Amino acid sequence: MPAFLLLSSFFTAPVDPPTEDIVPVNSYLKQDGLSLASTSIPTMEPISISTSSITPHPASSQSTSNIVQETLPNPHLDPSCVFCKIITGELPSFKVYETKYSLAFLARPPVSHGHTLIIPKHHSRTLTDPGLPDEYLADIGPIMKKVAVMNGENAYNIIQNNGRTAWQSVDHVHFHVVPKPESEPTRGLVLSRESWPSFEANDAECAHDAEHMKRVGRDNEFPDLPDQDLDQYGV
Repeated sequence: MPAFLLLSSFFTAPVDPPTEDIVPVNSYLKQDGLSLASTSIPTMEPISISTSSITPHPASSQSTSNIVQETLPNPHLDPSCVFCKIITGELPSFKVYETKYSLAFLARPPVSHGHTLIIPKHHSRTLTDPGLPDEYLADIGPIMKKVAVMNGENAYNIIQNNGRTAWQSVDHVHFHVVPKPESEPTRGLVLSRESWPSFEANDAECAHDAEHMKRVGRDNEFPDLPDQDLDQYGV
């Protein structure tokens, strides 16, 4: 899937990161190569209806032991979303890492060997629409580092796109970990001055942008916004 230029820059609120609580993942490596991951992908703990509190109708001879236990679907997932179907196991994937909050699997098609997608087990179209809870985002950061180590490359890109104009192709938050092997310069994310259209910005423009962002942050009651005297920059 396309992944173009926008390198991820994200932050989380100052909350204690969740305990990793790794879900055991079986190895999908075989002597004759890779096999598709099992469709029984563990997800966040489902909500179960206990049969112990169900009282059978007096006229019924059926005992509670014969009542089939019902399991409700994960309320944080969208049954029409491709990535949510991968989380539940409805669609197969080559899993490489999994926790209570996140799932990492190989991208198809990749732009380099080991190109991995990391997705939260919570459906949100983008980071902000309707909004990914901080505990899921906090879980993804350490996984990106682990996947980079697992790829064994010194150079790699972390990419996260939001919205069609930013080249987001699947409407579920996902992070790309894209290896950039030195021996294959045409693999991975191919950047150039032409594909990275930077422009000159003077101090006043930067000060204006910074103050605008912090004003929006204050409107949203974000903590830890820095104070700075911007008079010298004409703001």
